[in-house]
Amino acid sequence: MKKFVGLFLLFGMIQSFAQIKKITSIPFELFGDHMFIKVSVDDSEPLDFIFDTGSGLTVIDRNVAESLELVKREAQMNKARSRFELIKHNKIEIKHFLMEANINVYATDLRHLEMSLGRDFDGIFGYDLLHHHTVHIDYDNLTMDIYDHGNGPKNGQAIPFKLSTYIPTIPGKVILNNGEPHEGRFFVMTGAGGTLDFNSPYAKEWDVIHKTGKHYSYFVKGLSENETEHFEGHVISFEFGDQVVEDLPIGISTATSGIQADKKVAGIIGNRILREFNITIDVPDKMMWIEKNSHFGEKLNINSAGIDVALDKDLRRFIIHQVIENSPASEAGIKVDSELLKVNGKEMKEYALPDVRKIFRRSGESVDLVISEDGAERAVTLQLISLIE
Repeated sequence: MKKFVGLFLLFGMIQSFAQIKKITSIPFELFGDHMFIKVSVDDSEPLDFIFDTGSGLTVIDRNVAESLELVKREAQMNKARSRFELIKHNKIEIKHFLMEANINVYATDLRHLEMSLGRDFDGIFGYDLLHHHTVHIDYDNLTMDIYDHGNGPKNGQAIPFKLSTYIPTIPGKVILNNGEPHEGRFFVMTGAGGTLDFNSPYAKEWDVIHKTGKHYSYFVKGLSENETEHFEGHVISFEFGDQVVEDLPIGISTATSGIQADKKVAGIIGNRILREFNITIDVPDKMMWIEKNSHFGEKLNINSAGIDVALDKDLRRFIIHQVIENSPASEAGIKVDSELLKVNGKEMKEYALPDVRKIFRRSGESVDLVISEDGAERAVTLQLISLIE
C-alpha cells in the first residue's frame, strides 16, 4: 500500500512538472522601454522584432520583406493612415520554436518609428503568439518563456482581463491631481513606451488635461507617420489589481483615430509600469498574473531638458526633433533640426538614444551639450528641471 501511494505521488509530480514545462525560453533586449526579440520569417536569419501585447497584427518592415523576396499585395486596412501590404502563409519561428504556420504578415514602412526609438528593427508582433500560447515575461532576467496554453507560472496576483481589438484590458482607478477618482479599463501594452496614457475620448470627457497639474505638450507618432499632439502631466496615483503606483507622470492623447481614440477604453498601461512586474499572460483563458520584481518602486522621471531627440533617416545623427516651450532648452535658444554632437563631453557615437533620454530626465542636475546650428557649433549648459513640477 505504501509503495502504491508513493508511486501515485510520484506520478502526480511528474504530471505536474509536465504541465508547466516550457516550450522554449527566449532572451530579450530591453532597449529603452521596448522589448526586442529575435524572430525568423520563412527560415530567414533571426530578425529584430518588437514584442507588443498591443499588436493585433504581425508587421514587417517593407524593405526587409523585399530583401527576403516575400510576395506582397496591397491590403485595405480600416481607417489606417499607413500603406500596408499583405504577405500570406508565413512561417514564424522564435529560437527554432514554430510559432504558428500560415500567419498573415503585413509589410509597411517602419523608418519613422526607427528614427523615434533610436535603432533599426525589422518588425512588430504580439497577438499571433499570445492567442495560442501562455507567455511569461521576466523583466529581472530579461527572458520570455513560452508554454502550451493553460500552463506557465501563476505567481503573484491573478487579474482577469477582457480583449478589446485583440488587446488585453484590465480595470484601473486613477486619482487625478484635484483628488477626483476615476475608473476605467486600460489596455495592457508592452509596446507602449510610456507609463499610463489616457485615450482622447476619456481625457475629453473628464477634462483630464486641466486636472493633472502643470503639463506640457509634444508630438508623437504611431504606425502612421502622422503626428498628433500629446500632453504630459501628473496624477496622484493609479491602481490596478491590488497594486498602487503613486506620484505618477502620465500622458494624455488627442488622437482622432487608432487605439488612443478608442471610446470604450480609458487608456494604456505602458512598459514603464509593466516592467516593474514579472508577468504571465494567458490570452485563451483571459488571465494574467503579476508579481513585483526588482524594478518595482523605481522613480519614474520625465523630460527635464525640454528636448525631444530623434535619429535622422540614416539612423546615424542625433537631431533635435522638438523643443518644448518654457523649458531649459527653449530658454537657451536651442532650435529644432539642430544636430546634437556631444553630451557631457562624449561624442554621440558613444550613446544609444535611450541613454540620452535618461540623462535628460535627471531633474536637479546640469547637462553640457555641443550642438550644430546652421553649420556653426556652440556649447550649451542646461539646468534640468522637471517640466511637470
